[in-house]
Amino acid sequence: MTIFLTILAGVCTFVLGQIALKLLIDPVQEFKRVIAEIAHVLIEHANVFGNPGLLGPDKEKPVSELLRQLSSRLNAQMYLVPAYGITSKIFGLPPKDKVVAAAGHLIGLSNGFGGNNPDRDMRNMYRAQHIRDALGIYVSALERLDPELEKEFYKG
Repeated sequence: MTIFLTILAGVCTFVLGQIALKLLIDPVQEFKRVIAEIAHVLIEHANVFGNPGLLGPDKEKPVSELLRQLSSRLNAQMYLVPAYGITSKIFGLPPKDKVVAAAGHLIGLSNGFGGNNPDRDMRNMYRAQHIRDALGIYVSALERLDPELEKEFYKG
């Protein structure tokens, strides 16, 4: 009887561990993976969104579409994490409002290639910084843009 109870306890422990893994750990890891991919894309394609209109539509359109896809994936992954408010605190994920803000800035960055606004390059760079800040992606003091200067780009 003792052997049976030991085996049953082992099976129950394994099953509960697998449930926790599939329902909690995997969604959190995938969410963090999307944040890491956003960090990667913001560095890799800074030359494209930081110079809108200079590289042409053949270079800008794929980056614009990628940013829009990342916004969608970020938003979707957040909803796959169960009890996000609690889980985010346990696993050090950004708060829900910051994730939503980052997704919005990704869409804004995606849209930042068109138009004739002469300040769109700087607006894009500030959007990228807001995305990093919202998602907890490190920006060194040397790379940080001046928040007071940002106000100049949104006057009028």
